Amino acid sequence: MDKKGKPLGPVMTAATLDTSGLVAFVGDKELDGPVGGPVEFMKRLAASERVEQVFVRHAFRYWMARNESPGDAATLQAADKAYKDAGGSMKALVVSLLSSESFLYRVPETVAPKK
Repeated sequence: MDKKGKPLGPVMTAATLDTSGLVAFVGDKELDGPVGGPVEFMKRLAASERVEQVFVRHAFRYWMARNESPGDAATLQAADKAYKDAGGSMKALVVSLLSSESFLYRVPETVAPKK
């Protein structure tokens, strides 16, 4: 606007946006490679078994309030299977985690002996 309040013209100009990118060094051939944009990237992530396993692992960490240990392998495998068998149901995943031995026989941090 000028000093009298009159518009001087458009403030924004149109610009082309390059949303392409590259997924690299993931270690999964399904994920690595160029992507044309965010939709293609999301579809690639959604189709990846590795991403699904990472999601289950993070759900485990959230609901158990701790990192997984080698003794939790059976719980993680059962949770992954429950999630897949239910067609990607978060409810099935949480039920599997909260009914697992890892959860039922956990020692709460407040009760655990201090080192």
